[in-house]
Amino acid sequence: MKQIIYILFLLLTFCACNEEVIAPYEGDCGMYFDVQQTSLDTLRVAWGLKDSEIKEQTVNLTVRLFGDVATYDRKFSIDIISDENDSLRSVEGIDYVKFPTEYVIPANEAETKITVKVLRTDALMKQARRFTIRLNETPELQFLYSRTQYIDSVTSRMIDTQRVIYMNEAFPEPGWWYRYGRSIFGTWSATKSKVICDVMGIDREIWVGNLVEPFTVGYIKFVGKYMHRWLQENPTKDEDGEWMQMGPDSQV
Repeated sequence: MKQIIYILFLLLTFCACNEEVIAPYEGDCGMYFDVQQTSLDTLRVAWGLKDSEIKEQTVNLTVRLFGDVATYDRKFSIDIISDENDSLRSVEGIDYVKFPTEYVIPANEAETKITVKVLRTDALMKQARRFTIRLNETPELQFLYSRTQYIDSVTSRMIDTQRVIYMNEAFPEPGWWYRYGRSIFGTWSATKSKVICDVMGIDREIWVGNLVEPFTVGYIKFVGKYMHRWLQENPTKDEDGEWMQMGPDSQV
């Protein structure tokens, strides 16, 4: 019995000595924007996929900690950049609601959020809008981590110390349109699709869904005929300036 106990003791001692010990991170701390929210540094707000009556929405940007949490709040600030020389520049109070420039990573927390309320304007129908939110480095929260974008063989930049909020009214053509949309709805246009979704109460994101067929052919035919009658009573111009009309299958 004593021999068995001695062997077990040796085995446990051997395992303990060979166990890899990973020391906790100690050193400077940093901050960066969550890399999972966008592929590069631009966060796109697709207003075209929202119903026409929706005029504002909230964008949450997550700022993450690199390093150890602290037992106290750590402050940092941001710059809101909208270059007057940028033809797509956003304007505070018109394209977005004023928001704070001072933030903290709370005690014992590893992240915080910057909440921005963006606004939908008629100008987006003609031109996109954008502005940039840039983190300001502090002695306690440095730029220690960021993905890198290579501009050329000698030039690179950190892309997770800022986020560009880019807004437009883009409304893509559904993947199913070429199969039966043309004969039922006619020539595709973003304006026509928006009118159809608004009149029929169809969620725009479902309408443009390309991964699966969102509607049956029977329902599409019903929508086409309904919209043909609706346009007879409510003449509406398409984005080319011509009167909007459905396809030949909906006009019989």
